[in-house]
Amino acid sequence: MAALCLFRFVRRDVAIWIVIFGGWLLLPPGNYVDPGDPRVLPYWIVGGALPSDILFAKAWTAPAIATLCSLIFDRGRWRELRFVPIDIPILLFCAWPLGQAFFTGPADPAGLASAVYLAGVWGLPWLIAKLYLRDLNDAVRFAGALAYLSLALVPIAVIEGVTSWRLHSALLGVHPFTFDGMMRYAGFRPQGLFEHGNQYGIWCAGATLAACWRLREEWAGKGRLNWSVVATLLCLMTLMSQSVGAIILLAACGAILIVPGIPNLAKIILPLGIAASLGLGALHVSGAMPLRSLADRTVAGQAAQDAFRALGRQSLPWRIGQDLKTIPIIRENWIVGHARWDWFEPAHSRPWGLPLLLLGQFGLVGFACLTASIIAAVFRHMARAALGSAPERLFATLLMLFAGDALLNSFLFYPAILAAGAAAATRNGQRSLMTVRASEKVRAKRRA
Repeated sequence: MAALCLFRFVRRDVAIWIVIFGGWLLLPPGNYVDPGDPRVLPYWIVGGALPSDILFAKAWTAPAIATLCSLIFDRGRWRELRFVPIDIPILLFCAWPLGQAFFTGPADPAGLASAVYLAGVWGLPWLIAKLYLRDLNDAVRFAGALAYLSLALVPIAVIEGVTSWRLHSALLGVHPFTFDGMMRYAGFRPQGLFEHGNQYGIWCAGATLAACWRLREEWAGKGRLNWSVVATLLCLMTLMSQSVGAIILLAACGAILIVPGIPNLAKIILPLGIAASLGLGALHVSGAMPLRSLADRTVAGQAAQDAFRALGRQSLPWRIGQDLKTIPIIRENWIVGHARWDWFEPAHSRPWGLPLLLLGQFGLVGFACLTASIIAAVFRHMARAALGSAPERLFATLLMLFAGDALLNSFLFYPAILAAGAAAATRNGQRSLMTVRASEKVRAKRRA
C-alpha cells in the first residue's frame, strides 16, 4: 500500500527508487527458521542472490513491488522497452534453471521456481534500470535516492556500533548471522536489517560512492555543501562498519570515481585484471594450483599470510579454506551444476564467495552467463566514462565495487545490478551535470 501511494503522489522516476531502495533497506532479509547462536556458524544460509530453501526474501520482493507499481502507474515507459544484445546473457542466466533440468536429477528448488527467483533478483532490477536509468537526470535521481535513503541507517550505525543491541533481534528475533564478525577492533559492527554485517558494510560503501559522485557533479553548484555533509556521514558509517574489505574497495573505487583520467587507465588495466582473476580462478577450481598452494609455496604468499596474522585478520585464509573443501564437489558436475542449493552439504561447509556458489549450483553455463553480463556492463560503462560520460562513471565504479566484494561474499550490494542494466547514456547524459546546467543557463539568458 505504501508503494502504491508513493507512485500515486510522487513522480514516477523518483518513486521507483524510494520503493526499491527502501525495500532493500527496511524489509526483513528473509524467513529464518533457526535462531542465532553464538556457538554455531549457520554456513548453510546462502545469500539472497541465489535461490535456496529461503525463497521468500527481500532480494526479489523489493524489485517485484517496484515493478508492479511501475506497470500500474507508468505503463507508457514500458512501451518504450527495447532489448539489445547485451541483455542476452542475463536473460539466459535467469532461464538456465529450466534448461538445466534436462541434464541433472531432481532440482531443489525446482527449475521453474529457481528461474522465477533469479528473474526477481537479477532480471527485474535489470529491466528497471533499462527503463529508469537512461540519461544524466536519471542517474542524478538514482544516486540521490541511494545516498539519502541510506542516511536512515545513521541511528542504527550509532546504536549498533557502540552496543550489542540489534534491530533485527528486537523486531524479528535473533538473526542467524548476528554474532558472525560482530566484535570489531572498536565496539561492534552494525547489521541493521541486512543479510549479514558484511552486506551492511558494502552497502554503506556503495552509498558513499553515490554521494561522492553527486558531490563531484555539484562541486561548482549550490548543492556542494549539502553533498559534502551527506558524503562525509556515509563515509563515516562505512568506516564505523569496520569491514576492511568494504573500506579498501571504497578507497579504490573512490579514486576511479574522482581522479581525472583514471577511466582511461582503467580501460587498459581492467582487461588484464579480469583475465588474471579468471585464470587464477580456473587454476584454483581445477586443483592445478589452488590459492592455498600459492600462499604456502611463494614468497609473496607467505608475506601476505604474515601480514594477515599481524593484523589479526584471518578471514581471507579461512574463506579460501572453505573453498578448498567444496571444490571436489564442484568438479563432479562443473559444466551444468548440481541444480541443488545445498550441493555443498557433503563438505559440511560452503564457499563464502558468489563465484563458487554459482559454479556449484548452476555450473559453468550459469556462471558464464552471469559473468558475461557483468563484465560486458563494466566495459561498456568504463569505455563511455573514458569519453566523458558522467553517469557511466558512477555505474562503472558501483559495478567494480560489487564485483570485488562478490569474489569473497555472497551477501551482495544489490543496487549494482541496476548499474549493470543501465542503458547507454544519451548525448546529453554523457556530459557532466555542471556542463548541462551551464548550457541551460546560457539558453535561458538567450531566451530572455
